[in-house]
Amino acid sequence: MNCKDVIEKISRGTTEIINKEGLEKKLLYSQEKGVPLRVKAGFDPTAPDIHLGHVILLRKLRQFQDLGCQIDFLVGDFTALVGDPTGKNKLRPAIDSKYIRNNAKTYTDQAFKILDKNKTNVVFNGDWLQRLQPSTILALTARSTVAQMLARNDFKERFESGVEISIMEFLYPLLQGFDSYFLRTDIELGGNDQRFNLLMGRQLQEALREDKIFIAEVKNILSDLGRDVEAENWKPSQEAQVVIMTPLLEGLDGVQKMSKSLGNYIGINDSSNEIFGKIMSISDELMWRYFQLLTDEDLDSVKFLHPKEAKKVLAKNIIMQFNSEEE
Repeated sequence: MNCKDVIEKISRGTTEIINKEGLEKKLLYSQEKGVPLRVKAGFDPTAPDIHLGHVILLRKLRQFQDLGCQIDFLVGDFTALVGDPTGKNKLRPAIDSKYIRNNAKTYTDQAFKILDKNKTNVVFNGDWLQRLQPSTILALTARSTVAQMLARNDFKERFESGVEISIMEFLYPLLQGFDSYFLRTDIELGGNDQRFNLLMGRQLQEALREDKIFIAEVKNILSDLGRDVEAENWKPSQEAQVVIMTPLLEGLDGVQKMSKSLGNYIGINDSSNEIFGKIMSISDELMWRYFQLLTDEDLDSVKFLHPKEAKKVLAKNIIMQFNSEEE
């Protein structure tokens, strides 16, 4: 598959790629030099189950995995303690670390229904973030401004409405961005609601590239983790990561984002019969969106089918992604 075809396949079901020229450059370099790209997606395990909304990202990771890329499935055990402020209209209560760890185990078990377990690098950002020196964290905060933080819509709305914003919430995008710096991420995937956080990865990779303090800090952390620093020869990425964003998936009601708390979700651990029944219940309009985001089906080949028959095709396709043909 040539580079143009690869980018076309990757682009299906995305809302924005920053930037496509950079993506093509990275793919060509990887192909010419035989060096696998590092592709990351982060998951904060604040709930135990994975549903079809998460599957969009996992399928995109699998596409890169099939291209020979190194996949970093990042479990945000540390950032989950901070709490992602994206889309929140109030300060989120703290989550117990034991609950997060238990959820992380179920997350990875479910993710391996889509990803190749043997080719997936599961990493926990607590391994490096909890080892950051206080002086380094202070230096990290100097890489962004209050004005920049308040420019993001959710913070801006809360600030103008007089709703509290904690300083800790400002740290979340900085910590997520540092993940990309530490892992030397080439491509990061995320929902389009994560745009601010994802771009922070690009910003920090560029800002910290020549920073001796941060380079030394990373090497100290690697040493603490028992890694051979000299053998790894850790150096910052020379190119900022490409950001690929995917849309949020509407739930069964076709209106609100798929969520377990709203009861409008399809879990990948649901039985085949449950998944089939739920998919048959969705609207015809929503069916086409599911086809585009959750399958590789040629849309032209199914658009002439009766909606009921098309939904059967959709249901079988999705069920087959998580189960054997017999199931």
